[in-house]
Amino acid sequence: MKNELIDRYVYAVTRRLPARLRNDIDKELHSLIEDMLEARCDGLMPEERDVRVVLTELGTPSELAAKYMPEGRDHLIGPAYYSNYKMVTGIVLASVAFGLILSGFISFFTDTQQALYITLFSWIGTLITGLIAAFGAVTFIFAVFERKNVALNFGGELDTLPPVPEKKSVIPKGEPIAGIVFSVIFCVIFLAAPQIICAKFGADQPFIPVFNVDLIHQLWYIFVALTILGIARESFKLYEGRYTKRLAVVTVVTDILSAALTLVLLSSQQILNNAFIAEASLSLSNEIVTGLLTYFNLFFMAVILFCLLLDMGVTLFKGFWYDR
Repeated sequence: MKNELIDRYVYAVTRRLPARLRNDIDKELHSLIEDMLEARCDGLMPEERDVRVVLTELGTPSELAAKYMPEGRDHLIGPAYYSNYKMVTGIVLASVAFGLILSGFISFFTDTQQALYITLFSWIGTLITGLIAAFGAVTFIFAVFERKNVALNFGGELDTLPPVPEKKSVIPKGEPIAGIVFSVIFCVIFLAAPQIICAKFGADQPFIPVFNVDLIHQLWYIFVALTILGIARESFKLYEGRYTKRLAVVTVVTDILSAALTLVLLSSQQILNNAFIAEASLSLSNEIVTGLLTYFNLFFMAVILFCLLLDMGVTLFKGFWYDR
């Protein structure tokens, strides 16, 4: 039988399960509910009250999903988030490993002052530390989601079950995954070896780092915090799978915090290397380029704030439009 409440209940259960199980369990639940209604109504047409009684007997979507989860229920990260937690952890660890391997490979050929074995052991230590820190950060993010009942108070009552989403409101998984990968790799390379972003203004001139390496090392915690906020935002987007009011709220909060950290980062000192600015201004002899480099902090700040405002605006509009 076709019933909106049943469809919403089954959707609320299967969305918490691994993708490989959803289709089979969707069919199984619909068949089970039909059998229970048939047994209850004894051949008569089920009424709304009968549907509610049967669904209540099955339990809340979270409880029923936990029974289908192969991992069970006793986790720091519960069934509502566990499948996405594993996915995001794998993505972040792979991104960190790739970024550190790339930066280590470049540093190996550019840093000739240290002995080979010292460079190698230092890189291995950095790789292990980075992977442990990344695992801890992702676990912390999902544990906060779980402890704040972001998932557990969602779909517990039949009247609060989410509707099956429209196709236009669905967020492709590739979008948040790409956001996580980009932010992690950028952060890792930027912190591990910012000097590899460099420029050369003559055949006989040395490479000059574009950014102020000392300042980046001093403010490393801001880059880490920005990356954690980005992972949190994209992870929740991956979990929701569609534009909702809750996603809009999370996006606004994380974007406001990101904007505040950006202001702290770019309002302290010149993030560009002064030697790079001087050499570029001398070589290019262009007033526009010189002005852009001199006031790069303000320009870069304006671009980032504009992107954050645009992200908030789009997510707010789509979240409230599709989640009416």
